[in-house]
Amino acid sequence: MNTILQYLPPDAAREAEPYMEEAREIRLMSTGVVAVATEKELIRLPVEITAAQLRNTLNYICRGSVYSAQSSLREGFVTLEGGHRVGVCGRLTTGAGGAAMVEPSALCFRVARQIIGAAAPLERYLGGNLLIISPPGCGKTTMLRDAARTVGGFLPVCIIDERSELAAVKNGVPQMDVGEFTCVLDGVKKSDGMLMALRSMAPRVIVTDEIGSDEDIDAIYRAVNSGVAVMTSVHGQNAGDVRRRTRLGGMLDRRLFSCVVTLSGVGEIAEVNSYA
Repeated sequence: MNTILQYLPPDAAREAEPYMEEAREIRLMSTGVVAVATEKELIRLPVEITAAQLRNTLNYICRGSVYSAQSSLREGFVTLEGGHRVGVCGRLTTGAGGAAMVEPSALCFRVARQIIGAAAPLERYLGGNLLIISPPGCGKTTMLRDAARTVGGFLPVCIIDERSELAAVKNGVPQMDVGEFTCVLDGVKKSDGMLMALRSMAPRVIVTDEIGSDEDIDAIYRAVNSGVAVMTSVHGQNAGDVRRRTRLGGMLDRRLFSCVVTLSGVGEIAEVNSYA
């Protein structure tokens, strides 16, 4: 947690420190507000920051060069050591190189916590085609990361980490334990990354998070038809919700996934449907 605290303005770091064991997010706003989000509540801290401090914080996060971090900022975040991510909101300008951050209005430090054993209840299904369904904030990425770590201990696994969230690669090194036989394609579009992995890395299992586009679906079919298992996740309340909203309905109807898991809360498994 010291990784996050060192990036905060001193007064904000001092007030946030007592909450770090339970913090999920720390928010800095250009309005002066500093807040800590836990699983249960959003707490406004008795300290204010200035717009200048917000700019300086972003500059520090970007190692003194916001310009050099623009490729990441265009995706809305910067990854820190330890796998923590900083979401960035603010005023953008659009030029030949695409959108670029000009003035930050809010920074959201998302606290990364790896929970070893999170996927243990699903151990018998790991290494096969697995789909995890949950609303945002219920731990599907945490569970999927641990599934990769478990399978990557004995099989060649490739993680397609479009938003640098599963493995949290920093300077080429995963900040999370994702398994000794796991390789990571970081910052690449999920559908492109899956096809790249199939062509170049000979994985037995591909892991990627929060699928949903038509391209994602097509790439999963390609992987499965090539004999490669896919472990992935999708936003949704349950399988019925996912079936109505996305092309994943066809995969569910064909029982392409040998296991479909629904989460109802952080690490709370509401339902497991096995078709193995």
